Amino acid sequence: MSFFDPFFLSFAFSLFFDLWSGFSLLCFHNKQHTRHRKKKKEKNIKQSSSSFVVRAKRREMTSLLCAALNAVGGAPTSSSSSFSSSKKSSLSLGRKSRNTFSFVSDAKVNDDDEILSETTKRIAEQIASRRTENEGGEKALGSGGQTTVESLKRVDGIWKRIKSSEGKTSRRREFVKTIQTTTVEEEEGEGKKFDVVVCGGTLGILLAATLQQKENNLKVGVIERGKLQGREQEWNVTRKELSVLCALNVLTKEDLDEVICGEFNPIKCGFYDSTGKRRQEENEIVTENVLNCGVSPTRLIEKCRENFELNGGVVFEETSLNGVTINEEEKHECARLDIGSETIEARLVVDAMGFGSPITLQARNGEKPDGVCVVVGTCAEGFDEAKNVSADLIYTCTDISEERQYFWEAFPAELDKKKKSSNNNNTSSNVRTTYMFSYLDAKPERPSIARILDDYWNLMPKYQNLNSLDDVEFKRILFGYFPTYRNSPLKAQFDRVLQIGDASGMQSPLSFGGLACMLRHLPRISLALTEALEADIVDKKALGTINAYQPALSAAWLFQRCMSVQVGSSSSPFVSSKTFINDLMRINFGVMQNLGDDVLKPFLQDVIRFKPLTRTLLSMTKNNIAFVPSILLQAGVEPIADWFRHFVALGVYDFLEPVVEPGMTWAKNTNALSPRSKFFLRRYLEAIEYGAGNDSVDKEIQRRSR
Repeated sequence: MSFFDPFFLSFAFSLFFDLWSGFSLLCFHNKQHTRHRKKKKEKNIKQSSSSFVVRAKRREMTSLLCAALNAVGGAPTSSSSSFSSSKKSSLSLGRKSRNTFSFVSDAKVNDDDEILSETTKRIAEQIASRRTENEGGEKALGSGGQTTVESLKRVDGIWKRIKSSEGKTSRRREFVKTIQTTTVEEEEGEGKKFDVVVCGGTLGILLAATLQQKENNLKVGVIERGKLQGREQEWNVTRKELSVLCALNVLTKEDLDEVICGEFNPIKCGFYDSTGKRRQEENEIVTENVLNCGVSPTRLIEKCRENFELNGGVVFEETSLNGVTINEEEKHECARLDIGSETIEARLVVDAMGFGSPITLQARNGEKPDGVCVVVGTCAEGFDEAKNVSADLIYTCTDISEERQYFWEAFPAELDKKKKSSNNNNTSSNVRTTYMFSYLDAKPERPSIARILDDYWNLMPKYQNLNSLDDVEFKRILFGYFPTYRNSPLKAQFDRVLQIGDASGMQSPLSFGGLACMLRHLPRISLALTEALEADIVDKKALGTINAYQPALSAAWLFQRCMSVQVGSSSSPFVSSKTFINDLMRINFGVMQNLGDDVLKPFLQDVIRFKPLTRTLLSMTKNNIAFVPSILLQAGVEPIADWFRHFVALGVYDFLEPVVEPGMTWAKNTNALSPRSKFFLRRYLEAIEYGAGNDSVDKEIQRRSR
């Protein structure tokens, strides 16, 4: 598509007109909102003055009443104090109850956000009592691997600290140190040497096994804080996404069939209509083969580890990484990793420890997340097998309430267990995994994860068409939070150290799909690291090109913004309606469905491309022009203006994408460039391809074979 095409020009003009109209509208609304706040402030001052007089008179009357009671031998003064504090507590509780989410019922309202409701305690106790000794407690660390009440309290404590932080630069422990001195002790203390050490083995083992392939001639190690094993709860991807591990010789086809628990279709998206004008079926978007495979993390990690160790890889499990030291002296061409009992050395350190990585926290320098997705859910059995054959990719059953919109996701689970027990090809199951999530910012006003879990208990029967929670038997409680940063992916901040996966912020701010993101970028990252080590190009500038700017990822931020509700918006008279997000999703998904699977499916798989996105926006503007001001009000002019910059970059990357393949081949074979220049050029070309969302597994595999 040329930028001078009439199609593009008409879209640009219409979008510019919408932005200008929205800007004028917002300026007017902001002016009106300022007046409204001023009047409200004056009114509150008057009310507070009058209430002060009333409270003074009330205290005076209470004192006289107490004195009278004492005079006639009635209740002691302390009882009047008790009455007064009890009444005050009751009034305070009443005020707070109006600020709590309307669906919460049995959770006590308290300043301590981590308080657990009786429902959460009861279900957790039931799950614990049913666990066998062989199953034990939590099996895996990291996001999604923690399921106990103690873990819920711990995670909630971290979430509370994130909310209360000011978001300013704070001094953190210097986990990665850079030195320029050489001592005798260092030279005598040399440990095991590796080409690459991957820190964080749950998803890092996928990259480690890829790098450890014999043709790469590398020695790779993996450090894992706990046991290197997958969690119980299944992951969801497509078979094609997972098959990249077969193409990279990490898994065989037999291994692939073994790690996939089962496949299911159709995949549904649906959005709540509070007007009741449409039947539920009319609100649904139905597709197939999107996140339709249940994958056993336990078997996947086990198979990848087997392949890794078979090819000579070394695993340090139940081993904590205490720090990384990088010596800039030329004679010390490695990073030293402190793992307690010993020190190991690596030419390159890969940080796959997730968003809580101490290396990432140091690199971000105390930066507060720009967005957070809080997720709660369960895995439960007792569902109707005949109906438990489809999945919900994104669903809603309520409108906005208390400044948050809840979304749902549900998949059949444990499809392989009945198949094995019955020795037939029937893959039905009565077990279903259900998630509820909400896009939030990290402001102090946001509720705790425990309180959001209480909303889940109240809404889950409605969403799953159950009479009550007692209709099913819960096997696991799931919870977590996934922070993201607009400054993503995170570029290398140190020589010889690179973040990947969640640690780099490369995952989508919409789906937060760590496995799918890792699989998508695995061929590119493994190829880049292999070339970097071959040419010994491991400085931070060179490694930064691996995590280059991706306009497709940055453009996704506006969609996340439109699907979240800002703190304080409920008090503004000029906010979008409670149905805004559902209306937006219904319109957007309806447009994409009408445009066909080549537009709808990439978006559902977190792949944003310029032409499908342009067609969607143009169709929405043309057919729903009256809805555009609501979008501008919800997102704000500044975020939309920032998004438009990424949208233009997305178009430029898409325009340049045809030169990527011949450019990659020329850069590899030419003698006109130095090895460093070749490396940089190939990374820039890859950034264009991935940044435009035009990457594919087939392209990467062919590229590696050349």
